[in-house]
Amino acid sequence: MTENERREQTGAAQEMWGQRLFSRFFVWAGTLIWRACVDWRTRRPVLTRITAHASVALLAVAVLALARLEPPAQALGGPSSEINPLPSLPASEEGSQPWRPSPPQVLTRLALPYTVIPERPRRSVITYTVQPGDTVYGIAQQFGLTPYTIYWANSDVLHDNPHLLWPDMVLNILPVDGVYHTVSEGETVASIAEKYSVDSSTLYNEWNDLEEGEPLQAGMRLVIPGGTREWIVWQLPQYTGLRGSAAVGSGVCALPASGIRGYGWFDWPTAGRRISGWVFHDPRNPPHGGIDIGLRVGDPIYAADNGVVAYAGWNDWGYGYLIVLDHGNGYHTYYAHLSGIWVVCGQSVQKGAAIGAGGSTGRSTGPHLHFEIRYEGIPQDPLYYLP
Repeated sequence: MTENERREQTGAAQEMWGQRLFSRFFVWAGTLIWRACVDWRTRRPVLTRITAHASVALLAVAVLALARLEPPAQALGGPSSEINPLPSLPASEEGSQPWRPSPPQVLTRLALPYTVIPERPRRSVITYTVQPGDTVYGIAQQFGLTPYTIYWANSDVLHDNPHLLWPDMVLNILPVDGVYHTVSEGETVASIAEKYSVDSSTLYNEWNDLEEGEPLQAGMRLVIPGGTREWIVWQLPQYTGLRGSAAVGSGVCALPASGIRGYGWFDWPTAGRRISGWVFHDPRNPPHGGIDIGLRVGDPIYAADNGVVAYAGWNDWGYGYLIVLDHGNGYHTYYAHLSGIWVVCGQSVQKGAAIGAGGSTGRSTGPHLHFEIRYEGIPQDPLYYLP
């Protein structure tokens, strides 16, 4: 390199250095002026927006630049990423059946042999021994029968009276709902069917050892499916030949020579009106012929209408201490499970007069008054008559 060339190179370097120094000075001076003149608090939002827009623009430029690059496989001569079309069928196969997808694979459950044995009626009459705490309703549920059937299959021991159900009592349990009848002398298939409101053919069934045309024998027991009958109720004995105040038996009173007559409408026999137990012909106890009114032992019991005392004393049918008033017009009222009797046989009592004290005697599970209204001996629903 000559001396002149060295000098020119040195001069060019000095000139470039001077330009750089001038540029740095200019930037430094501009920065000082900017910092001195600009309020950063007001300019910061503007700078933030500018920075955000610039970032978006740079990102877009980067995406465009990368899109123009070839994939590595293609750059090295590899296969293209385009999807190759399916090969066309030969001309000889184009006229064949169109392609269809194969059916899906379905799992088929194998048949498992299982025999459903339907419930069948019992093939004969069985017996059941009453346990402590049993009720007619509970026994009926246990064997899938109605309470009616339990009563009608055991008329000789229950007499349609739930109070006569005792532990260790043996009951007949029919295979179906109906009546269990004991044939009496002179009865026929037709007369028995009429008595229980069924067709004569009903008596020829799998439970009766009976053939058509065969005469009935006294003492035979017959299952009568679907049979019904009237309820048995304890009736007050009538002593029409007696007069005066003499008592006959435990509590039955002789007819008085004269007495007060009832009006024909009734009042509640207790101060309260709370039904504490069964109602008239309760579904849980169909033969129940009255209502059970809750009370406390010793609460007064009042005459529901004018009448004469026709019964005053103990009753063996489950009523316990019982008072019966004869109202002289076909009506009688019954007041049962009393703890005290405040009237005597043949006494005339006014409507609303206290006649006894409430209790829980006889077949009773707690203090209450069993109250009945009967017309011509047939129990009526007391709630129909009471106000």
